[in-house]
Amino acid sequence: MLLEQRRVSRKTPLDGKLEISAASAARLAGLGAEFSLTSAGHQGSARLEALACTCAKGAGERHVHHFVASPLLKELATGEEVRVELDEERSALRVEPT
Repeated sequence: MLLEQRRVSRKTPLDGKLEISAASAARLAGLGAEFSLTSAGHQGSARLEALACTCAKGAGERHVHHFVASPLLKELATGEEVRVELDEERSALRVEPT
């Protein structure tokens, strides 16, 4: 199931965190604290992370950014478009370039 398509930020190759929407994070929360991830042909594990923030995006209002975090995501290229897909049968996540 396609959760979303998004552009890889300049930070993802450095920290292994891909920002996702709150709706995608809510869907992935059911996978548990750590879950299976396939990205760029490699398999590993990932986890959800959330960061309370007051960046300009929220005009100074408190809000939360959601991330999938995994060392595998460091292999993604800045600016690249990726598909974030949930494999419900395997309870796993796939992040692949489009």
